[in-house]
Amino acid sequence: MQRTPILFAAAAALLAAPAAAQSVTIRAENPLNEARRDEVIALSWSALRSALPALRAEAVRVVDAAGNEYPVQVLDADGDAAPDSLLVLSDFSPRERREWRVEPRAASSPAAPRVHAKHDEHRDDVAWESDRVAFRIYGQGLWNAKEFEPLVSSGVDIWPKRVRDLIVDQWYARGHDQYHRDVGQGADFYSVGPTLGAGGVGVLRDGKVISARNFRGYRILSDGPIRASFELTYDPWDANGVMVNETRRFSVDAGSNLYRMETTFRTADGSDLPFVTGTVKREGLVGSNRRSGPMGWLATWGPVERKNGGHGNLATAVLLDSARFIDVQETADHYLVTSRARSGVPVVQYAGAGWTASGDFATVEEWWRYLDTAARRIANPIRVTMGSATR
Repeated sequence: MQRTPILFAAAAALLAAPAAAQSVTIRAENPLNEARRDEVIALSWSALRSALPALRAEAVRVVDAAGNEYPVQVLDADGDAAPDSLLVLSDFSPRERREWRVEPRAASSPAAPRVHAKHDEHRDDVAWESDRVAFRIYGQGLWNAKEFEPLVSSGVDIWPKRVRDLIVDQWYARGHDQYHRDVGQGADFYSVGPTLGAGGVGVLRDGKVISARNFRGYRILSDGPIRASFELTYDPWDANGVMVNETRRFSVDAGSNLYRMETTFRTADGSDLPFVTGTVKREGLVGSNRRSGPMGWLATWGPVERKNGGHGNLATAVLLDSARFIDVQETADHYLVTSRARSGVPVVQYAGAGWTASGDFATVEEWWRYLDTAARRIANPIRVTMGSATR
């Protein structure tokens, strides 16, 4: 009998407490009059948590009105062990509007990985890939691997592939001599050497590109299933008499032939830095560029090097905000975009590659259309609004 008032009080408190939020509505709209495949949309994790306090990184799903689940990934963008975004992967028809519910429940099955980033301990490479193409870049540990050439380079290598599978782990396991031969998946037919490769950055001195040496440190920040990202740091280097510290942050999304690179130069005296980005030349290569829209691009197209059975044509490209294009140059060994960076302020560019043997690009015109489409998508992101929580 003495407990009755307490029970009544507890029951009253439960009746007075608001019900926990069960979901939040998200509306996403394609502003372009063209279809978009494999669009990755980033939702603010802090905004979602404010509306859905029960949300946890290990228990979140996105569904539409019919109950269809969409691939998601909780992203820690800066490596501080705290979520920053919830990524959602979706296709859009022209001008399509979609409405989803974000719920604090685990998905019925995890999304299949479509990207990957890996650090190879022995070579000190970092390699990354989407389900379309793979890339890699070199660390200082390569100088200690006695069976390999002690290459000095911060250029970007391309691993063209003709399968949708993730191949980086398989190719490293096959070994250096084997992944240079195409036995059905593609191969490393691309020569970087001490150049920019496909999208590296440097400065121009007397017609020669000077850039950082191999990266000194790395951090894998995320590894799929729909976005992989990592960060590289470089030792200070002499950029035409100015000592520069350089950090690069890379990411690649599912379904994309392009990776995103955010470069931060810090000059010793805080001055601006004129820099170049671009791609290395090879025999038979033709360069082109377009700067008519908000995003400009520099592209190349030409035969794959015929070493080790190389076949088909390989395309490369670099995309930048058109306002950053100062000039386009052709040197003895590069096609280049010249630009300018403020010390300590990141510069964002996209770069990538496509191969005829992948089945995605039969002609250079198709590669150009892909770049035009990518430029429009970058300049016109999906519009997202968050509605109220449902209890």
